[in-house]
Amino acid sequence: MDVIHTQNQLIQTLKGLTHIAFVPTMGNLHEGHIKLIQEASKVSRNIVVSIFINPLQFNSKEDFKNYPRTLKEDLSILKELDISFVFAPSEEDILDSLKTIEIKLPGIANDLCGKFRPGHFNGVATIVCKLFNLIHPDIAFFGKKDFQQLFLIKALVKQLNYPIEIVGIDTVRDHDGLAKSSRNNLLSLEDRKKAPQLFEQLNAMKEKVIQKTSSFKEIEAHALSVLNTSGWSVDYLSIRSAQSLENPVHDENQMVILGAATLGSVRLIDNIEFCIQD
Repeated sequence: MDVIHTQNQLIQTLKGLTHIAFVPTMGNLHEGHIKLIQEASKVSRNIVVSIFINPLQFNSKEDFKNYPRTLKEDLSILKELDISFVFAPSEEDILDSLKTIEIKLPGIANDLCGKFRPGHFNGVATIVCKLFNLIHPDIAFFGKKDFQQLFLIKALVKQLNYPIEIVGIDTVRDHDGLAKSSRNNLLSLEDRKKAPQLFEQLNAMKEKVIQKTSSFKEIEAHALSVLNTSGWSVDYLSIRSAQSLENPVHDENQMVILGAATLGSVRLIDNIEFCIQD
């Protein structure tokens, strides 16, 4: 396994390789990341996994400081998975010392998570573009847990004409339904027991949407009240079109319900996709 730490070394190492599969991560690898890598291994032997904790996507210096850093353990996992290339650059190597030019995304990037984390997705897109330009992958894998991020990266690839296939992989969940996330490690024991409530409410909202017994606003308000009463601080619970991430039109049938809420000091996100049958 080649562990690469600089852009120049990466370019030289990958020169001449074909059909590259790329899995971008911020490290602290868990079953969700492993699933992405396993899917990548089905289509290519030339897999590049990046590990870079992107400061541009954090709104809080404290959040960035507290993000789990487990490079040694991550490399051990990747070696077991027989990964060919790991790109683990320093912040200095990736970001310009003067001022990094950032990507500006369409307006939907400022809604949902973007409303509560201004500039977050612009920061994500900037580093993803840098990595795409360095690695030149043919295919890249992203988790559906970050549904809005996946939506925006697909739009970015289309708009900028990257010849890259973007593949979304279903969310990996713990036995109680909690979506796998690096942030789960920061939950207290008591909060970990409560954490599945977010997914439970998304499922309850889904059933009400399918039954068509309440308005979307009523469904959202009830679920928000349930979580807030249980000790959560909810950013949003929103029923959207899975095709546009906008509010659904009257005859919409491809739906997604997205939620973000904080438990203790840990912000969790989740979503559920479904289809309304005519």
